Amino acid sequence: MHQTVMRCRHSGHGRFGPDLTHLASRDTIASGAIQNNAGNLRKWIDDPNSMKPGALMPAMHLNDHDLDVITAYLTQLR
Repeated sequence: MHQTVMRCRHSGHGRFGPDLTHLASRDTIASGAIQNNAGNLRKWIDDPNSMKPGALMPAMHLNDHDLDVITAYLTQLR
């Protein structure tokens, strides 16, 4: 799972997608379209198009445990 996320994201060494450095300190996600909180972030990771039609990020559709782990990690990136 970590490799899948890091292939698409940047937190100092990824290649594609927006930089996730300091994600938790931002007020919004999805290019300013959605308030940044743990619940919205979890929904965004699971299925971005359900929150922002046309989003380029693919739906992850992870199990609840993996969604919780990724959300917890991302909410610590300050």
